[in-house]
Amino acid sequence: MTVRIKVPGILLALLLLFAGPVQADVVWLKSGDRVSGKVESLDGSALRIKTDWGGTVTIKRDAIASIRTDSEINLMLYDGERVEARLDRDRDEEGDELKIVAEDQEPRGVTLQAVRYASVDAAVDRPGDRWQSRLTYGLNISTGNTDTENHSLRASSTLRRGPWRHQGNADLDLKKDSGTTTREQYRVGYQLDWFFRENWFAFGSSEYFQDELRGVDYRVTLGGGLGHQFWDNTLGALSLEGGISEVIEKVGGESDNNRALRAGLDYNRFYMGKRLELFHGSELLVLAERDRGEILKTSTGVRYALNSFLSTNFRVDFDHETEPSPGRKKSDLVYVIGVGFTW
Repeated sequence: MTVRIKVPGILLALLLLFAGPVQADVVWLKSGDRVSGKVESLDGSALRIKTDWGGTVTIKRDAIASIRTDSEINLMLYDGERVEARLDRDRDEEGDELKIVAEDQEPRGVTLQAVRYASVDAAVDRPGDRWQSRLTYGLNISTGNTDTENHSLRASSTLRRGPWRHQGNADLDLKKDSGTTTREQYRVGYQLDWFFRENWFAFGSSEYFQDELRGVDYRVTLGGGLGHQFWDNTLGALSLEGGISEVIEKVGGESDNNRALRAGLDYNRFYMGKRLELFHGSELLVLAERDRGEILKTSTGVRYALNSFLSTNFRVDFDHETEPSPGRKKSDLVYVIGVGFTW
């Protein structure tokens, strides 16, 4: 026996009313279509919105007519103003416009062209907890008159929880020419950052480096200092840090300990709806003993995302020692083309 219960129309309307609408950001397109989801970022070329039906979707900026966000998002306008506010749709006889709705402020209209970028993360404030890891691998093999084999493996992981940020990395570079190893470098490092005041942080770092072919049996660097996070959001990050390090090394068969001033720079910036990323990292050690000079290492490159997990990349690594071990060159330059995995 089947029992059917009729729900009066007025009761159904009340249930729908109290259930409330499902919150979602909406992007209206010039074609008349619209996309619902959660806006992640907007830059000069594209908008990224996370949908339930297709994951993260990239929309060309020129195709967008208007945007509405159900929660506040961090905006930067081309006139330099930064504001945390909702975006709303403001239609008039001429078409769609945007409207900025900020707390304790009167809503005001603004054109889409006036918005430089938008991000779900704060432009300079502390970002939310997150954990991201990346693995990149490059391989170059040539045969013929000379047999060359290059391997480059780089792994990094960053964990942010409240005021603490953990950063770990491991690098391996191996090169063989006609069966003879001509390059073999190992590098493992860890750094702990404590954000004690907005975008200022104190850090402690450690690194182990080995390159016996260049006469570096080992080099251990332990240090600490202060850093400034200029910005850290879904569109990129820039930080600068400086401090004092203790360098424990064995170079050319001789062991030595040195104090050093250390400066570091870390930068990355996304474009094309986060498909294209430019990145640069550098570290300079100025050793106290004049006869040891300075040690500089940099890594600069570009990364192109094929999807949210897989990417291709090209980078240039540069190592320089003003006073290398006897018989070794001061500089070492390496070009790497490879694939990367992000999770």
